[in-house]
Amino acid sequence: MKIFKKKSGQGATEYLLILAAVLVVVAVAVYFITRTTPKPNIGIAVAENSSTSIKVHATSGTDTCAASDWQYKVYASGAADPGWTAGTQALSSGMTDIVWGGLTSGTTYVVRIQHITSGQYFFDSTVTLS
Repeated sequence: MKIFKKKSGQGATEYLLILAAVLVVVAVAVYFITRTTPKPNIGIAVAENSSTSIKVHATSGTDTCAASDWQYKVYASGAADPGWTAGTQALSSGMTDIVWGGLTSGTTYVVRIQHITSGQYFFDSTVTLS
């Protein structure tokens, strides 16, 4: 007496689904590997300049990033994300410091500086003003 009937073709369907999943994963990996361009080689340090301002300084690197190729966000931790602001000057190892003022002392600020083309961050951390 047979209780279960053998299903033919079930193995082939499972193999096709596995193959489809593998192809999707490979396609996504290839897309992300080929679309990214590395960010310029620039080391950025961000620190308190005074009790109401933050200073951005290039600490190292050999490349230059035009003002139109980077963007930034500076906002109080826990506050609404204000969106990106376009860069104000070229970033390079010999740049003049950038100072963002008009901030509130005793507040922790989220500071993000991003290379637009690659989407990679030059700096992504917090700075607390005393």
